[in-house]
Amino acid sequence: MRTKNASNLLVLLLLAVFAGACSDDDPEPLSFFNVAYEVPMHGTRYISVKSGSGDYSVRVDNPHLFSASEDDGWSNPEGMFLVRGLLTGESTLAVTDNRTGETANLTIKVTDNYEALQISKLYWDESISKIMENEHPVFSKIPFVFLINNRERDVYFADRSGENSLTSNGIEIQRKGTYSFTMEDDKCYLTLTYPEDESGELTDDASVIATPHKFEITQSSEFLRHRLDENLNLGWETIAKAYPDSLRGEAITMKGVNSSYQFDGKFEQIEIPTGVLN
Repeated sequence: MRTKNASNLLVLLLLAVFAGACSDDDPEPLSFFNVAYEVPMHGTRYISVKSGSGDYSVRVDNPHLFSASEDDGWSNPEGMFLVRGLLTGESTLAVTDNRTGETANLTIKVTDNYEALQISKLYWDESISKIMENEHPVFSKIPFVFLINNRERDVYFADRSGENSLTSNGIEIQRKGTYSFTMEDDKCYLTLTYPEDESGELTDDASVIATPHKFEITQSSEFLRHRLDENLNLGWETIAKAYPDSLRGEAITMKGVNSSYQFDGKFEQIEIPTGVLN
């Protein structure tokens, strides 16, 4: 009898250990950090899985708007997806966990394409060969400029006053204006038009008429000019070619026309906050 009881106890212990091992192998429920995401047309967006098995299949309801696929090589064991925007619009990305059979439906909105310029607090003044502090009344405080490829030529000015987290880069839109690029005598100019107060700072006073501020782009790479031409549809008819690394710079130097302001910046892969673009 004691032998039988001991055998039964051993079986129960083995079953408990086996059950525990199986539960450890069970993947967590499939989930994402958000239920809706945005990606610019002709741009890309990475979507990280919050929890899941790592074995997925995907389906795009309207493949004319965007494509989606798993992207390997990331440290996130739960997985990562790469979404490419094709045409503006909104559709659903269905992600199925092949181990659990769960499906998560994500809303993907393809917005107008845009370029994000981050303006530096410092700049190099060639006239005196010295590093100087950016004292522009707007861009010394509002360093992010989002140039939108739409008919209205919208530009959004932003800072990083929000919370930086896994789901947000902390960038918050402060004001809106318009922009234009022009070529004059083989020189490139960027004009930013926005409402300003007596101090030259951005204002939300609806009675103020927006003022144009013209800047000459004194330094930029051939690669960057082609990129801006393509992504913002500028009509410069630049030709794509294999640019060597030495010519693939994304930096830019701008100097005010009829003003003493100048600053350096760089076009970065920065995402505009969700919900801003139509």
